[in-house]
Amino acid sequence: MINLGYSSKARQMVNLTFSNATKLSFKNVKLIAVPFGKSYQQQTRAIQVHGLNNLNVTNNTVTGNTNRKQASVLTTSIPYSTGWHLTVDGQKKSTQIVNSGFVGASLTKGPHHVRLVYETPGLKLGKWLSIGGGLLLIIASLWQFVWQRRQQA
Repeated sequence: MINLGYSSKARQMVNLTFSNATKLSFKNVKLIAVPFGKSYQQQTRAIQVHGLNNLNVTNNTVTGNTNRKQASVLTTSIPYSTGWHLTVDGQKKSTQIVNSGFVGASLTKGPHHVRLVYETPGLKLGKWLSIGGGLLLIIASLWQFVWQRRQQA
């Protein structure tokens, strides 16, 4: 995806120049123009009203509050990954893919505290396997040391 910027009039042709590219290959090219008029700005403001308030974003955590007038879908601009874990009002809740690739979740009517935490998939398993492998290496090294001592005696 390439953002071609804003244009006050419709373009008939778009020229792209790639520097330092020795070979380019495109399987499918599609150009999509999105009009950004007053109605677009009104729609985005209306959506933002239902966004998270008191938003706090750190390295791997996003928290905030929302008050839904009706059941709806929380939509984020965070790319979807199975590593995102959601709690709503302290209760675990599953995430879903929204807008063709972003993290979202269904929310019921009313006020909610939302917390999204990212944990790299497989990281815990990788830690335990590394610790187990290290212990096996130490045990094998000690076993070999003891075995060689017995052979020399």
